Amino acid sequence: MLSYQHGYHAGGFADVHKHAALCLLLAHLGRKPAPFCMIDSHAGRGLYDLTGEQAGRTGEWQAGIARLIESAPTDESLQPYLDVVAGFNKAGGDLVTYPGSPSIAARMMGAADRLLLIEAHPAEHAALRGVFRRDRRVHIHKRDSFEALPGLIPPAERRGLALIDPSYEIKAEYRSVPVMVGSALRRWPTGIFAIWYPLLPDDRHGPLVAGLDALARPVLIAELTGPAGSPAPGPANSPANGPAIRQGLRGTGLAVINPPWRFDESLAAAGAAIARCLFGANGNHTVRVTGDRP
Repeated sequence: MLSYQHGYHAGGFADVHKHAALCLLLAHLGRKPAPFCMIDSHAGRGLYDLTGEQAGRTGEWQAGIARLIESAPTDESLQPYLDVVAGFNKAGGDLVTYPGSPSIAARMMGAADRLLLIEAHPAEHAALRGVFRRDRRVHIHKRDSFEALPGLIPPAERRGLALIDPSYEIKAEYRSVPVMVGSALRRWPTGIFAIWYPLLPDDRHGPLVAGLDALARPVLIAELTGPAGSPAPGPANSPANGPAIRQGLRGTGLAVINPPWRFDESLAAAGAAIARCLFGANGNHTVRVTGDRP
């Protein structure tokens, strides 16, 4: 879908949940000396200017990453994520830059690891190439994700992770994503697959979760919910009534196929801290694992 640009939603509560989980997965992969590969199916532009027009129009980041940082959580499970975000901003200065998943991955990967990025939107693709023009670990593909991802699997490294996070502007993606993941799993049965999805009032994500559950693999389902559609005050230095949670979005979900050992415990701790910091008593985070554990 070439109309979607993530800059309007960069650093919002959905990004906080997804990227905190991504950091935990990358930290797990980085503990072993053998190189790994990460594939990002919908890479976006890689870096986002929180002072720019897109982020400024919605202000979602103020109720997301800015509020999390202001809350100063000490939870160990959030530290990899907070450290990465801090690394893209001046120490002691304002929060002005938010790293997308490609930049998070590049920051946490080693010299021998590889990052394969897929992005079809012309403007986003051009920006992405600018961010990584000097990084030889990064390979960028201007292709449709549903066509490109299966062709990049399995990577030569065999160890690794595929992050799949469409915009779901096309409702059929709730059914086509599990089909694509099933095909990819047959070619890369040891790969970790992380699939993001929105939680909307009509529960249209149901077929997606059911389709992933049916793949007969260990699947972790983590969901973060807050007071959808209600005012969500930003940090102390934001306008008094702050931005509202993205209209119609009641929460955010992440499915992880072949989750690493004890990842459920780490993500449960991180998710609980995020729910507390962003939504207070109105927040909730759940984690369940289906199928046999790895």
